[in-house]
Amino acid sequence: MASRFNVVRRLFQPVSARFRPNTVRFTRNPIQNPIKTQMATITTPPAGKHEWLVVIPDKPGTQQKRIEVRAQHFAGLKPYVESQQFKTGGALLKDKPTSDDPSTWDWYGSTIVVVAESKEEVKTIIENDIYTKSGVWDTENALILAGKFAFRFP
Repeated sequence: MASRFNVVRRLFQPVSARFRPNTVRFTRNPIQNPIKTQMATITTPPAGKHEWLVVIPDKPGTQQKRIEVRAQHFAGLKPYVESQQFKTGGALLKDKPTSDDPSTWDWYGSTIVVVAESKEEVKTIIENDIYTKSGVWDTENALILAGKFAFRFP
């Protein structure tokens, strides 16, 4: 009975008091069933750094070039992925792929979530990628936005 009282009491507290920092709780209806069903930790970047959502379109007619330098692109990503500076990323497609063969995909570009101190740092990373150097990415039209992501799942 005491646990039900605690749940009801928590409902009348400010939101900041109901949730621990850096966590999101997914619960069933707290009145009918106060048991926590799942918890996902929200990771925050180190002090002075921010997460940046990056969307980079491809230049028209560069699909073949993209396929040619794709292995070099993945090799260049490795240090960023291993250091967790890149949180997620991948291809953006204009339509649902019909196979796992990248040569058949209708490419739009790429997306990345990057941990960096500034937009300039993100631009430097993008400019040094083989997709930019080989003319695949249209970096002049890249969208780079600072983000505060509310949740993530593995």
